[in-house]
Amino acid sequence: MVIRDVVTRWNYTHAMIRRALLLRKAIDKWVFEQDNLRGDLLLSNDEWKFLEQLCDILEVS
Repeated sequence: MVIRDVVTRWNYTHAMIRRALLLRKAIDKWVFEQDNLRGDLLLSNDEWKFLEQLCDILEVS
């Protein structure tokens, strides 16, 4: 299950991104199967790489 972002808590953003990266194949498959969403929600490889970098930045050391 995906995690939804909470505007007032940056750690939820990190959790949402981390979970999305874990579920990338399932998310891509689901979005690709939705003809009406494909153009708006299907992420490119560069966008997935950006999310990986952002996840690293938000990681608490």
